[in-house]
Amino acid sequence: MRNYLPELRSEIETFLFHEAKLLDELRFEEWLALFAEDARYWMPIAETLEHDDHRNPAEGEWALVEETKAFLVKRYERLKSGMAHSEQPRSRTRHCVSNVLVEAADGGVTAHSNFITFQGRRDRQGDFFVGSRQDLLRRTDYGWLIAERRVFLAQRVLPRAISVFL
Repeated sequence: MRNYLPELRSEIETFLFHEAKLLDELRFEEWLALFAEDARYWMPIAETLEHDDHRNPAEGEWALVEETKAFLVKRYERLKSGMAHSEQPRSRTRHCVSNVLVEAADGGVTAHSNFITFQGRRDRQGDFFVGSRQDLLRRTDYGWLIAERRVFLAQRVLPRAISVFL
């Protein structure tokens, strides 16, 4: 078994639950403040492989999302301007985070978690995005910051384009 840090689990869960609440309440400026200035947000393409092939996505390969904090800020500014037509009117979302495990990492801790994100659009039934995340978190004088987020979708075919933050 890996060396998980159960003494930090509740604190990290609270941080991740708070982050989900900020997204669901459209409090994007507060959400962006949870990211370190040098943060990276990465979501590789999920491939369909043979059952026994456990190849992990490699750095530098095609990704659905590969952004810095500065780019996340630009996405928010575009959303706020009304020019993000896929989000007019804004989606209703619910971010559920579970199965949180915390382990030591260089420069902080890695939080492993599963997520389900619901996205409701206008009169459509709604879509779900399901997967796991690995967040490198750094403790600062102001609390935890996300230094890197890796999002691994379980779906091989997306129900729609991703216009919300996962």
